[in-house]
Amino acid sequence: MTTQSPTPSLPQSPDLYALVIRLAAASTTTLRATQGHLAHAAFLDIMNQTDPSLAQALHDFNGRKPFTLSQLEGFGRGRDGQQRINAGQEGWLRVTLLDPLLFQTFIHHFLRGRNQANIHLNNATFHISEILSNPQSHPLAGFHTLDNLFSHWQRVKQVPGQHHTIHLTFRSPTAFSLRGPEQRHRNMHILPDPALVFGELAGYWDRLTGNQWQDRIREFAAFHVVVARHKIETHMFQYTNGKQVGFTGDVSFQILEPDPEYISGLNLLADLAFYTGLGTKTTQGMGQVMRRVKDDD
Repeated sequence: MTTQSPTPSLPQSPDLYALVIRLAAASTTTLRATQGHLAHAAFLDIMNQTDPSLAQALHDFNGRKPFTLSQLEGFGRGRDGQQRINAGQEGWLRVTLLDPLLFQTFIHHFLRGRNQANIHLNNATFHISEILSNPQSHPLAGFHTLDNLFSHWQRVKQVPGQHHTIHLTFRSPTAFSLRGPEQRHRNMHILPDPALVFGELAGYWDRLTGNQWQDRIREFAAFHVVVARHKIETHMFQYTNGKQVGFTGDVSFQILEPDPEYISGLNLLADLAFYTGLGTKTTQGMGQVMRRVKDDD
C-alpha cells in the first residue's frame, strides 16, 4: 500500500469539517462489533497529545460536543458481538469537527512527523494512509462555512414553490433522548419526529451562531412539517455498559406551510445535519446523516 500524506487540502477555512480517515490494520485483531466508544477515546487521546487542556475541556463538557465520530467502517460485519479484522485489511473512520480550533489541533497531531500516523483503538493499531476532506474524494467528506450556508439559503428562499420536501438519510442508528426538568431518567424516542429532528438541528445552529431559532423552529415543525414517506428500520448498538436501539434509513419531510423564511431555515438545518449528526451518542457512532440529494438550486 502506498502511503499518502494524511493532510487534507482546503481552499478556505471552513467552520464545519467532515473528514474520512482511511485506515489499515497493523495486525490481526478482534474488537467489539460496536466500537464507537473506542473511536471516541482514540480521538480524545489524539487531542490530548497535542493540547491537553483542550482535550480535558472536551472530556468535561456536559453539553453537546462539537464533534462526531463514526464506527469503524469497511471492515465487514461483526458476528456474535465481535469484529475480527485481519492484518492489512482496509477501512475508514469518519470524524466531523464543528470548530476551526478542533480541526487545527486534530490535524496538527499528524503534521508533527514524529511517528507514522496511527490511530489506536484499545490494543489495536491502525495505520492512516490518508485523510479525505473533499466531497469529490468521498461522499461523506466535506467542508462548509456557516456564513456561506446561511447566504445560500437566503438566496434560495427568493425562488417560490421549491424545497418544500426535504430528504434525509440516517446512515447509523439514531435515537432522541427525552427528559423533562423533573425527570430523573431519560426516555428514548426512535422515530424521526419532525419537531425533534429540526428542533435539535436548530439547537445546534444556535450554539454555533448565537442565534435563537430553536423554539420557533420546533413549534413550526410540530404543526407544519410531516413525514411524507419513509423507509426505516431499527438496529441495536451494544456498548460496553449498555445498549441502544435506533432507526436508520430514508425519510422525506414535507413542509405544509408555504412560508419562505421557514422553508429556507429548515433546508439550511437539513444541510447542517451532515456535519452535526442527530440524536444521542453522536460522538460514538450514532446519528450519522448522509449529505442529502437536492434538486438543482
